[in-house]
Amino acid sequence: MRRVGAAVLVLLFFVANVMVWPGERAYACSCVESSVKEKLETYSAVFTGKVVEIGGDSIISSREYKKYTLDVDTTWKGVDAKKTTILINNMGEGACGITLAKDQSYLIFANQDDKDGKLYSSLCSGNLQIEQAGEAINMLGKGTPVSSDDFTDSSSGYRNQWMISLYAGGAVVILALVGGSLWRKKQRRA
Repeated sequence: MRRVGAAVLVLLFFVANVMVWPGERAYACSCVESSVKEKLETYSAVFTGKVVEIGGDSIISSREYKKYTLDVDTTWKGVDAKKTTILINNMGEGACGITLAKDQSYLIFANQDDKDGKLYSSLCSGNLQIEQAGEAINMLGKGTPVSSDDFTDSSSGYRNQWMISLYAGGAVVILALVGGSLWRKKQRRA
């Protein structure tokens, strides 16, 4: 009887220990395979580029992302800037995360989020180092080469539009004030 009681106590101690100190959180990454042509159809942005800047981590809806700025070489769709920024899941391969290396070039497949307009990518996107992407690039067909003369930095696009609107609005106000002042002077003379 003592042995049964001791075994029950050991079992309870083990169960309590597991409940109080659970193991590390486990993630499982399961990706659906798709062809390069299917990726070209389904992803918002497909391009090649060199990582020129790696930003900090940010947590968005319980996921950790790292910000990468790339100098775009060739685009097939979704990128209209020489420099573009993507957010990549940074939670390790078990959670479909990947890490890009600075000064390395990649073939990138990314989706644009409807809410914030940012490009997101992960292990399941099928991004490839440029040295391994030859066959995939051939399957994509001819892309559009990007030069610094063609485009501006996409991360500043919104800011530039806002500034243009601000300046245009300011010009309209100034013209209205000058026009109103001239009209008053004309009315006083008459």
